[in-house]
Amino acid sequence: MRPVHSIFAFGALLSLGGMIVVVGIQVISRFFLEITPHWTEEAARMLFVYSVAFGTGTGISNGDFIRLNLIGKYLSPASERFLQLLTDILILTFSVIIIIHGFSFVRLGMDETSPALQISMGFVFFSMVIMGLAIFIFTIEALIFPVKGNNQI
Repeated sequence: MRPVHSIFAFGALLSLGGMIVVVGIQVISRFFLEITPHWTEEAARMLFVYSVAFGTGTGISNGDFIRLNLIGKYLSPASERFLQLLTDILILTFSVIIIIHGFSFVRLGMDETSPALQISMGFVFFSMVIMGLAIFIFTIEALIFPVKGNNQI
Protein backbone atom coordinates (compact mmCIF):
# COMPACT_ATOMS: atom_id res chain seq x y z
CA MET A 1 0.00 0.00 0.00
CA ARG A 2 2.99 2.32 0.36
CA PRO A 3 3.06 3.26 -3.37
CA VAL A 4 -0.69 3.98 -3.30
CA HIS A 5 -0.24 6.20 -0.25
CA SER A 6 2.60 7.98 -2.02
CA ILE A 7 0.50 8.60 -5.15
CA PHE A 8 -2.39 10.09 -3.21
CA ALA A 9 -0.11 12.14 -0.93
CA PHE A 10 1.82 13.45 -3.95
CA GLY A 11 -1.45 14.34 -5.73
CA ALA A 12 -2.73 16.19 -2.68
CA LEU A 13 0.57 18.01 -2.20
CA LEU A 14 0.88 18.93 -5.87
CA SER A 15 -2.68 20.25 -6.16
CA LEU A 16 -2.48 22.14 -2.86
CA GLY A 17 0.90 23.61 -3.83
CA GLY A 18 -0.48 24.58 -7.23
CA MET A 19 -3.44 26.26 -5.59
CA ILE A 20 -1.15 28.26 -3.31
CA VAL A 21 0.93 29.41 -6.30
CA VAL A 22 -2.16 30.38 -8.32
CA VAL A 23 -3.74 32.30 -5.44
CA GLY A 24 -0.36 33.98 -4.83
CA ILE A 25 -0.29 35.10 -8.47
CA GLN A 26 -3.81 36.43 -8.09
CA VAL A 27 -3.04 38.37 -4.91
CA ILE A 28 0.24 39.82 -6.20
CA SER A 29 -1.33 40.85 -9.49
CA ARG A 30 -4.22 42.60 -7.74
CA PHE A 31 -1.89 44.68 -5.60
CA PHE A 32 1.04 45.33 -7.92
CA LEU A 33 -0.17 44.99 -11.52
CA GLU A 34 -2.81 46.81 -13.47
CA ILE A 35 -4.28 43.59 -14.89
CA THR A 36 -5.37 40.53 -12.94
CA PRO A 37 -5.18 37.23 -14.85
CA HIS A 38 -8.71 36.02 -15.52
CA TRP A 39 -7.83 32.33 -15.18
CA THR A 40 -6.53 32.31 -11.59
CA GLU A 41 -9.87 31.99 -9.80
CA GLU A 42 -11.00 29.08 -11.96
CA ALA A 43 -7.62 27.33 -11.66
CA ALA A 44 -7.61 27.74 -7.87
CA ARG A 45 -11.09 26.23 -7.66
CA MET A 46 -10.11 23.22 -9.80
CA LEU A 47 -6.91 22.66 -7.83
CA PHE A 48 -8.88 22.85 -4.58
CA VAL A 49 -11.28 20.16 -5.82
CA TYR A 50 -8.34 17.91 -6.73
CA SER A 51 -6.63 18.51 -3.38
CA VAL A 52 -9.80 17.34 -1.61
CA ALA A 53 -10.10 14.32 -3.92
CA PHE A 54 -6.50 13.21 -3.29
CA GLY A 55 -6.53 14.20 0.38
CA THR A 56 -9.57 12.04 1.15
CA GLY A 57 -7.47 8.88 0.97
CA THR A 58 -4.82 10.24 3.26
CA GLY A 59 -7.48 11.36 5.74
CA ILE A 60 -9.09 7.92 5.82
CA SER A 61 -5.76 6.10 6.22
CA ASN A 62 -4.65 8.41 9.04
CA GLY A 63 -7.98 8.18 10.85
CA ASP A 64 -8.45 11.94 10.59
CA PHE A 65 -12.17 11.83 9.90
CA ILE A 66 -14.47 12.29 12.84
CA ARG A 67 -16.57 9.31 13.88
CA LEU A 68 -19.79 9.70 15.77
CA ASN A 69 -19.44 7.04 18.45
CA LEU A 70 -22.63 7.79 20.36
CA ILE A 71 -24.57 4.68 19.30
CA GLY A 72 -21.62 2.35 19.86
CA LYS A 73 -21.46 3.43 23.50
CA TYR A 74 -24.74 1.65 24.19
CA LEU A 75 -23.96 -1.54 22.26
CA SER A 76 -22.08 -4.68 23.18
CA PRO A 77 -18.58 -4.98 21.66
CA ALA A 78 -19.86 -7.54 19.14
CA SER A 79 -22.77 -5.30 18.11
CA GLU A 80 -20.45 -2.32 17.84
CA ARG A 81 -18.09 -4.29 15.53
CA PHE A 82 -21.10 -5.33 13.43
CA LEU A 83 -22.27 -1.70 13.22
CA GLN A 84 -18.79 -0.59 12.14
CA LEU A 85 -18.66 -3.36 9.51
CA LEU A 86 -22.10 -2.35 8.23
CA THR A 87 -20.97 1.30 8.07
CA ASP A 88 -17.85 0.33 6.12
CA ILE A 89 -19.93 -1.75 3.68
CA LEU A 90 -22.24 1.23 3.12
CA ILE A 91 -19.22 3.49 2.57
CA LEU A 92 -17.78 1.00 0.04
CA THR A 93 -21.13 0.84 -1.76
CA PHE A 94 -21.29 4.63 -1.84
CA SER A 95 -17.74 4.83 -3.23
CA VAL A 96 -18.56 2.36 -6.03
CA ILE A 97 -21.59 4.49 -6.93
CA ILE A 98 -19.36 7.60 -6.99
CA ILE A 99 -16.85 5.84 -9.27
CA ILE A 100 -19.46 4.54 -11.72
CA HIS A 101 -21.36 7.82 -11.95
CA GLY A 102 -18.09 9.76 -11.91
CA PHE A 103 -17.05 8.09 -15.17
CA SER A 104 -20.46 8.95 -16.65
CA PHE A 105 -19.99 12.52 -15.52
CA VAL A 106 -16.51 12.63 -17.10
CA ARG A 107 -17.97 11.44 -20.43
CA LEU A 108 -20.60 14.20 -20.27
CA GLY A 109 -17.94 16.82 -19.55
CA MET A 110 -15.61 15.85 -22.40
CA ASP A 111 -17.45 18.10 -24.87
CA GLU A 112 -17.62 21.06 -22.49
CA THR A 113 -14.72 23.45 -21.83
CA SER A 114 -14.09 25.65 -18.85
CA PRO A 115 -14.69 29.35 -19.52
CA ALA A 116 -11.32 30.77 -18.45
CA LEU A 117 -8.82 27.94 -18.90
CA GLN A 118 -10.45 26.39 -21.97
CA ILE A 119 -9.74 22.84 -20.76
CA SER A 120 -12.14 19.93 -20.93
CA MET A 121 -14.52 19.77 -17.98
CA GLY A 122 -14.05 16.00 -18.15
CA PHE A 123 -10.64 16.62 -16.59
CA VAL A 124 -12.26 18.55 -13.75
CA PHE A 125 -14.99 15.96 -13.25
CA PHE A 126 -12.38 13.18 -13.10
CA SER A 127 -11.69 14.35 -9.55
CA MET A 128 -14.91 12.55 -8.54
CA VAL A 129 -13.48 9.27 -9.81
CA ILE A 130 -10.24 9.87 -7.89
CA MET A 131 -12.17 10.61 -4.70
CA GLY A 132 -14.35 7.51 -5.13
CA LEU A 133 -11.23 5.38 -5.66
CA ALA A 134 -9.59 6.93 -2.60
CA ILE A 135 -12.62 6.21 -0.43
CA PHE A 136 -12.84 2.64 -1.73
CA ILE A 137 -9.14 1.76 -1.47
CA PHE A 138 -8.53 3.30 1.93
CA THR A 139 -11.76 1.97 3.45
CA ILE A 140 -10.69 -1.54 2.37
CA GLU A 141 -7.31 -0.87 3.97
CA ALA A 142 -9.02 0.32 7.18
CA LEU A 143 -11.08 -2.88 7.23
CA ILE A 144 -7.97 -5.02 6.89
CA PHE A 145 -5.72 -2.89 9.10
CA PRO A 146 -7.90 -0.95 11.57
CA VAL A 147 -6.75 2.63 12.11
CA LYS A 148 -5.49 3.45 15.56
CA GLY A 149 -6.49 6.74 17.14
CA ASN A 150 -9.69 7.54 15.23
CA ASN A 151 -11.11 10.88 16.27
CA GLN A 152 -14.32 10.12 18.12
CA ILE A 153 -17.09 12.24 19.55
